[in-house]
Amino acid sequence: MESWVIINFFIALSVGAIIGLEREIVHQKEGVKDFGGVRNFVLIALFGFFLTYLSLFIVDSAILLVVGFIGVIIIITSAYIIMGLRTKRYSTTSEIAALITFILACIIASGSNPSFRILAVIVTVIVASLLALKTKLHNFAHKVHMGEVFAAIKMALISLVILPLLPNQNYTLLDIPLVNGLFTAGSKSYLFFQQLDVFNPFNIWLMVVFITGISFLGYFFVKMSGNKKGLFLTGLLGGMASSTAVTVSMSRKSKEQKGGINGLALAIVVASSVMFLRILIEVLVVNKNLLGKLVLPLGIMAFTGTIFSVFLFFRKGKKENKHNVMLKNPFEFNTAFKFGLFFLLILILSKSIYILFGNIGIYAVSVFSGLADVDAITLTLSSLALSGVISAKVAVLSITLAAATNTAVKAGIVRVMGEKKLSGLIMIMFAVILVAGILTAVFV
Repeated sequence: MESWVIINFFIALSVGAIIGLEREIVHQKEGVKDFGGVRNFVLIALFGFFLTYLSLFIVDSAILLVVGFIGVIIIITSAYIIMGLRTKRYSTTSEIAALITFILACIIASGSNPSFRILAVIVTVIVASLLALKTKLHNFAHKVHMGEVFAAIKMALISLVILPLLPNQNYTLLDIPLVNGLFTAGSKSYLFFQQLDVFNPFNIWLMVVFITGISFLGYFFVKMSGNKKGLFLTGLLGGMASSTAVTVSMSRKSKEQKGGINGLALAIVVASSVMFLRILIEVLVVNKNLLGKLVLPLGIMAFTGTIFSVFLFFRKGKKENKHNVMLKNPFEFNTAFKFGLFFLLILILSKSIYILFGNIGIYAVSVFSGLADVDAITLTLSSLALSGVISAKVAVLSITLAAATNTAVKAGIVRVMGEKKLSGLIMIMFAVILVAGILTAVFV
């Protein structure tokens, strides 16, 4: 027997055990009798594994697998009907999980390709997570308003319908006949506009969808975790959606309550540290070649922020205040459209100033963009570096400058809107974070 068979056998066994254990725990906690526990799910997984192995590698016929699959469906359906008649509960969650377990075991047993094992493990984690998060998902659905649902549906339809139809080609202003007629071919102005080939409708909207998706993850987790969260969780989840929103909210809170600034500072520092990690994810997707050079300065900034977060966590006291951050639904079309326009503006501005002033111009645009948003300049510089317009070194330093500027802006927000003690604490911590990141980007 080949080694991959033994490995796949134990993986199939684990798949059944993980899903079955989750079902067993839920049934015991809820005090209900339902289809399947650990033993049943393990047996279903083993049955699927051996049936597939026999069909593909012993008898070399898929008939046995088809008959076995139909048999499993009949057993699961019968169990559903019998349990429903006995308990008057008609939930198909466990039955569907059992069917998925059988299919996963069949996939694992189908060959030695590692991708099959990886796919099965990923699906197992997703299934187990969805089953375990039942209560959280129900609470999330309860908190979501219909307006937010319609906004998400509209955004999805616009993206799925419009995105494939958008031309994936770079355009310049000279492609507009009226504008083209204003310049003489070969003149300096003509050559300048000819180099501004940054308007790619497909790529621009694709980046809008990408950033909106990242922001929605944070928005989703904030909604799912409840209205009132611990300040550490507020910073962690809120930072995924908008670290600026967290900063504004905590700053206002500091003037409403007396004392307890360490907890508020914790939320702000954690949210800002998450922002650095978010930038790295964006770079990984757009231009992974930059990641190796950018991970050090941004990693240092995130690590420094984490150290301060740990310090603040143990300083905030046992009576932790809880606070909710008001976030806008990132799937609102107006929000997405405004980001698309801002992204296009930064693209044009970056390329124009680079043509006129070289690398110094890129640094200036990075600082300017960082005053309002760090996502647009990150995507822009990653794209320019990928196309060879600017060097990787310039892109890394510029993105670091943008992140530093955005962090400094948040310190300014605390200074203007927050309590003096909170402002002083944030100023010191952010100063250390910025110096560490910028020095690393310049000299390493």
